Amino acid sequence: MSAPEPTVSVVVVSYNTKEMTLECLRSVCRETSVPYQLIVVDNASTDGSPDAIAQEFPDVDFLREPENFGFALANNKAITEYARGEYVLLLNPDTVVLDGAIDKVVAFARANPMARIWGGRTLFGDRSLNPTSCWRRLTLWNV
Repeated sequence: MSAPEPTVSVVVVSYNTKEMTLECLRSVCRETSVPYQLIVVDNASTDGSPDAIAQEFPDVDFLREPENFGFALANNKAITEYARGEYVLLLNPDTVVLDGAIDKVVAFARANPMARIWGGRTLFGDRSLNPTSCWRRLTLWNV
């Protein structure tokens, strides 16, 4: 039986962030129930990240880059060449997904399709709101 097509392609770009990236990927797996594709781009890490990620997550789409191409190029490559989801989520490797957040942002996107771009709020390590991650009202400054 084949796996369902992913609703969301989750892209994580890693560079020498082994432990953070592993925890990020664990949290995606633990907290996400919508069908998802996990794409990891490693930008030539030298801290053991590539082997650790490949060993713990053999089913991810894993791109081992021979040099550090940077965040933007790595995301663009993952999206244009590998992403199959209806939605794409760019997730920093220092992120820990909490409380089904990916499921919630997908539900919100489906309920608000005219927005065409969606994002979640971020919290600091103590779980207080990072106010720069969201705005309550649109202004010329934040648009």
